Amino acid sequence: MSSKLATLEASARDAVSAEVLQGHLEHFSTLFRDSGTEDERQAAAYLVEQLSSYGIKAKTLTFPSYISWPREGSLHVHEADGTRTDIPTRTRSFGGATGPEGITAELVFIPFAQPAKGEMIFSHRAVAGDYTGQDVAGKIVVTADGGPDGIRRAQEHGALAHIHIWPSDEDAIHEMIATPVWGTPTTQTAGRIPAIPALGIKNLDGQALQERLADTPLTVTIVSNVETAWVELPLVVADIPGNGSDKFLMVGSHIDSWYEGITDNATGVASVLEIARVLSQHRSELTHGVRFAWWPGHSTGRYSGSTWYADTYFMELRDRALGYLNIDSPGSRGAEEWDCRYNCGEIEELTAAAVKELSGQEPNIRRPLKAGDQSFLGVGLPSLGAFRMLPVDHPDRKAVGGCGGGWWWHTPADTIDKADSNVLADDTRLYVTMTLRMCMPELHPYDFVPVADDFLSRMTEFQEGAGEHLDLGVAIAEAKAFREAAVALRDSLAGIDASRIEAVNSLHLRLSRLLNPVLFTIAGPYEFDPALQMPILPGLAPAATLPGLMGNDYGFLKTELVRQRNRVADTLKTAREMIAAATTLISA
Repeated sequence: MSSKLATLEASARDAVSAEVLQGHLEHFSTLFRDSGTEDERQAAAYLVEQLSSYGIKAKTLTFPSYISWPREGSLHVHEADGTRTDIPTRTRSFGGATGPEGITAELVFIPFAQPAKGEMIFSHRAVAGDYTGQDVAGKIVVTADGGPDGIRRAQEHGALAHIHIWPSDEDAIHEMIATPVWGTPTTQTAGRIPAIPALGIKNLDGQALQERLADTPLTVTIVSNVETAWVELPLVVADIPGNGSDKFLMVGSHIDSWYEGITDNATGVASVLEIARVLSQHRSELTHGVRFAWWPGHSTGRYSGSTWYADTYFMELRDRALGYLNIDSPGSRGAEEWDCRYNCGEIEELTAAAVKELSGQEPNIRRPLKAGDQSFLGVGLPSLGAFRMLPVDHPDRKAVGGCGGGWWWHTPADTIDKADSNVLADDTRLYVTMTLRMCMPELHPYDFVPVADDFLSRMTEFQEGAGEHLDLGVAIAEAKAFREAAVALRDSLAGIDASRIEAVNSLHLRLSRLLNPVLFTIAGPYEFDPALQMPILPGLAPAATLPGLMGNDYGFLKTELVRQRNRVADTLKTAREMIAAATTLISA
């Protein structure tokens, strides 16, 4: 690291103010920022006002979004004596509506593997509930197999409705969204919106129902009221330009929340605003720029704001964006342990080094999840991120999706007392450091050797699972050749002549645009995969299931996998050839 960068980092970290952050949180605590509401518009206006006071010109974009607000719902168990037992419940955004009369049907429990203690809700959704031997057609399912994929499974098996048992034991019902459609639906994806009602209940109530169903049949009535409509949303964007470069790092955070939503995500909104304030004091020193964005439509539109932005500004992002730093749910009280999810291989060392230097913790670098406004992987932007979590043995840590693991996630209890402005200031210091390390060096800090290792490790695993049923040899060979090229590229950059930097930077961006859509999507650059958890190289991930299939299922999947293999092999070959041409130029 240059002495100039080190000095700038120290100055920027010193400028981060817990008091300023606390002031923002106090303001946001007065606003319930549901998408499409006046409070959300007031929050956007506050951002523009604050940015203007920092000397940063901001603009508020507006766009139509398909938003779904879960309203009141109920769950009644009909008892043998003619009475009924009421169980507290919440409807799900984009779940089906019943009308006031509701739906009455037999209740069926579907077993589901419970998550490990402290495991986040997003990490175990891909494990399916066990419908073996279960006839749920015309019945109502109750299960811990939650999320959009669990609702989809219930609907595919003919269930009339889905009731989600929360997997951890907090005395709270969490707001959730039922649709797997990422962003505003299209004619091709609208059919994925669930047709059946979806509700959530507490773990304790779910266990009681499970125990009762083991002894006797139960009939229940559910009512689900969900309001879904088109609405204009505000999206605030601001730039601090670079000096002599039109490239920029995208730093984003979602502005909308459930209820008061302080640690999900007023803290993130405040953190991005504080980064903007601090960097505005050093704008003349930045090599590359920073673009700040505050996304609406996160919670009731399934990331519709960031998706709309990716669609609308696709070419600019492809040409000029260095990467995407997403800030969601920082600053929770009790948060201590850094969780380095959302990092692509080419920039993982930047996150790892910053976390270790600032916290002393060993970073657990992980690849992006399909969650949290990660709408730019198909565009090809490298993702980077880190979030502090409550320790796994902390009494407030539960199986939730944000708030540092705090049980109050997506509930009315996510109030200002759940945030710690000193923790938030420390989190923001890390984000400022990461931003500067992306935007200060003339040479973009990418290394594609870890990317090659991702291809190799996953395809080796897939080949072992598929055995003789699928030959991935050509793709694995291309991955090995690409790795050799990536090593040669990295080695060639030591002491690179300044006249070659622009060419290498261009290569880095083109490689990320080529490789990331293959590593992290099936749909590719121009569409969006469903909001279902998928491993790296999702197009080849079903390979391990191939040996257990027969007939049409086998033939159809094998054809799909062969095409995905060709996609991977061709992409890696193209990337290798690009590096070879550039390495020759660099060495000339």
